Parts: sequence; C-alpha cells; structure tokens
Amino acid sequence: MNKSYYSRLTEYTIVSSEWKDRWARLISGVFSPLTVAVAAVAIAGYAINNESVLTWIALYIALSILPPAIYIMYLVRKGIVTDFHLNVRQERTQPFLIMAINTAVVFLVMLLAGAPELILIVIAAAVLQLSCMLLITLRWKISGHCTAATGLVVLALALFGKDLLPLTLIIPLIAWSRVRLNRHSLAQTVGGIFLGAITVTSLLYATNTL
Repeated sequence: MNKSYYSRLTEYTIVSSEWKDRWARLISGVFSPLTVAVAAVAIAGYAINNESVLTWIALYIALSILPPAIYIMYLVRKGIVTDFHLNVRQERTQPFLIMAINTAVVFLVMLLAGAPELILIVIAAAVLQLSCMLLITLRWKISGHCTAATGLVVLALALFGKDLLPLTLIIPLIAWSRVRLNRHSLAQTVGGIFLGAITVTSLLYATNTL
C-alpha cells in the first residue's frame, strides 16, 4: 500500500513538473523581448491615438523588430548561436551589439522623420537597454525577458495609471519561467527587473512624461 502511494505521488510529481516546463516555455516564448517591444510601441501608439500612429508603429516593427528577428533566426540556422533566446552568455555579445546599433539607427531615422515623442521614447529605451545588456553580458548573464517586460509595465503604468496595475503580474510570471527553465538565476531575473525599471523611468522623467 505504501509502495502504491509513493508510486502515485512520484507519477503526479513527474507530470506536474512536465506541465510546469510546458507553461514556462510558453510564457518565455509569448513574452520574448521582441514580442514585448511590439507591445510597448502598441501601448505608446494607443496613448497617442491619432490617424498617423499606425504608420509609425508599422515602420518601427519593419525597421527595429523584423531585422533582429531574421538575423537571430539566421544565426540559429547556421549554428552560430544555440537558440532564438540567446541563452548562452558567450553567444550574446555580437547579436546584442548588432541589435543596439540597428535600433540606434532606427531612432535617428524616426527622429528625423518626425515620429511622435512617445514612439521615440520606446525606441530610446530599447537602445539604452540593449547597450546596458551588452556591457553586462561581457561578465554576467542578465535576463533580457525581465528587462523588456518590466520596461513595458513601467511605460503602461506611466501612461494609463492604476487601471493597468494587474499587468505587473507578468513580471514575476516571466521571472519564474526563466528560472524554471534554468535559463537564469533568480539574481539575473531581479537584475533584469531593475534594469528595465531604471531605464524606462529615467527616460520618462527626462522627457517630462511622468
């Protein structure tokens, strides 16, 4: 009887663990930094709420989201990096550098083209976050998922206030998924949370958006 009980308990634990891993992979995929970047510019666009904003959002996605996504998929296909989320620290330096440069160029193009200030803030935050992660990655592996997600939450709360307070729940959820999948330590997710909060908050204060 005891053996049967422990057998059932073990079986339950194995199934439970498998489902946790599945949920963790799903959360990590849905809330990847590139996906969150699209959500951030969409939130900014909703706050701007004018007829031309969809054009700016489409331009941002075309110039700042699609090229990095295609580039990373190319690196994965060629075996230069292990996976799309750049989970190996030593493989992050070149992609982060290329993405930071690309996003900085996009910022200048959008600035010269007269993009709305909120769209520029989103792009500037991406440049700042990528640059900081590039430097940190030389010695330590910080969570890009948590950085991007926290930046999104700070932006949303600044623009829409307490109505979007439930959105903060995605931060611990994403942190859990990254730790669960052994992609980051708890300290690395906390570091990402602080980086995301500091970068976006600093830009919002600097531009008198807060």
